[in-house]
Amino acid sequence: MKPVDVSHLIEIAEVEYYDIVEGAYSPGPNEMRIILIDGSIIDIWFSLKLKERYSYHWKRRGLDGTMYRHDNAPHRRWEWVKTFPRHFITEPKKMWKKAISVLFPKRP
Repeated sequence: MKPVDVSHLIEIAEVEYYDIVEGAYSPGPNEMRIILIDGSIIDIWFSLKLKERYSYHWKRRGLDGTMYRHDNAPHRRWEWVKTFPRHFITEPKKMWKKAISVLFPKRP
């Protein structure tokens, strides 16, 4: 798979969203982490092995204990979701019992 130019995405986050982004960096290949001014973190991952596989994860543990996740991994527990394999999880991770259909485009 072709690597994603996360340096360009980091620049977009820091320049276009400077009012809410404290910083951004790449913790590994095809990954980026955005730190927001409220202390929450957004992790974005693009697969190097599987075409068009990705996940977005917004961690708000320090604020209210919640996390929000959107991905397109075919987790069997979410087969009933209308947009499977794409799904959006809105509960705290330890309680991830529910997912909903997503309106995001198929390609990130």
